[in-house]
Formats: sequence, C-alpha cells, structure tokens
Amino acid sequence: MPGSGRAERLEALRSLLGQYDVTTADQLSADLGVSVRTVQRDLAALRDRGLPIDGERGRGGGVRLEPGWSLGRVHLNESEALGLLLSLSIAEKIKSPLLLGDVRSITRKVASAFAPAQARRIRTLRSRILVGEPASNVVMQAYESPSAQVTSILLEAFWKRRLVSIRYRDREDNLTERVVEAQCLYYNVPVWYVLAWDHLRNDVRFFRIDRIEHVSMLSTQFQLRPARIFMTAGEPEARPV
Repeated sequence: MPGSGRAERLEALRSLLGQYDVTTADQLSADLGVSVRTVQRDLAALRDRGLPIDGERGRGGGVRLEPGWSLGRVHLNESEALGLLLSLSIAEKIKSPLLLGDVRSITRKVASAFAPAQARRIRTLRSRILVGEPASNVVMQAYESPSAQVTSILLEAFWKRRLVSIRYRDREDNLTERVVEAQCLYYNVPVWYVLAWDHLRNDVRFFRIDRIEHVSMLSTQFQLRPARIFMTAGEPEARPV
C-alpha cells in the first residue's frame, strides 16, 4: 500500500493483526508493501494508542494481539467478548417481539466486525451453547442465583477447554467432588447448566450451576468430544445459538 496515508495504514495494520493468530514484521511488511522499519514504527504507534500488541523485539520476532477480540476501535478481552456473544445470541433465541428486529441487526453487525480468525473461534463457541425451553416451576422453586465467582471460573474453563474440579450438591442434598469437562453450556431460562463429560461417571452429565458450591480450574486441557452425544442429552427442541 505505498502512498497511502499513515492513518489508513495503521488501520490496515490493526486489521491484519486481528486476522493472524501470530505473524512477523516481515510478513506484515509484505502485506502492507512498506519496510520492516515502518511496520515496527507503526506497531509502536498502535501500542501507544492502547492496542494490546504482544511481540518479541527484532526483525523476525513473533507479533500478535494479546488474547482478546477486537471490535472496531474497541478491544474486548475474552470474557467481555463471550459475554457479548452470549447476551446477543440468547436475546435473539428468546424471540422477544419488542427486541427481535434490533437484536438481529446488532448481531449481524457484530459478527461482520470480527476478524476471520476470531470469527472461527466464535462459531465453535456458538455450537457449544444450547438453549432449551424455559425452566419448569419445579426447578424454579429451588433455584437460586449462582455465585459470580463460580460462573466466572466456569466460563473461563469453557472457552479455554480446561478441566475443572467442582463440589456439587444434587437435588437429594448429596455433596460430591467431581472433575469434569465443560463441553457445553445449556440454558433453560433463567437456569444455566454445564453439560459436561464427568470423569467420575465416565459419561455425560448435567450440572446445574447454582448447585455448584465450589469450582477450581485445572491446568489440563480437554479435547472436544463428538457433538452428537451432547446434542441428544437434552430436550429435542434445544438448539445451538
């Protein structure tokens, strides 16, 4: 892009960083048609403007955006981006007649603003979030809002695919310690469940999040299991967001 204004070049550089998981100054130089020294100056300028760019110094050092997703000029961390995705997707799924048109429009605009590498991760996450029917009266009689600490750790483990150790109290008031894979999230408005692979039972299990008394994220990552074993575990009407 020789001859382009610097502001336009900086915006193009920001966009390229969003498309790569990791790249180099040499690659960015080739993409933009400018020298490596110019790329390094522009990276420094973007850092000064608050864009969280992580990279090794020098010509061949790797360059990437710190973990998180960028939306226009707003950089979202992973928790904020996933929260935005969940909120929009669930609002659309509930089909409120007062909000539906606006939500669909907002969802399309948000989706188009994510870079390709980010959009791929979003599609994978969406396929792992299921929405079923509203919670029954029986469930609601015993429902309490889950603690923020539990939900934040579970959400982080969900998108990072990390094992969690949980202390769970079932409906018979039995307390057990489990190690589970948070393969899917399942929503019966307003009740959230973890649809997990339970290492204690070696099988698929639902865990109502408001009944999880303690959770800790482990260092071990898990692989996604075949979607069909989770899709068939809930209600026939349940669909990914």
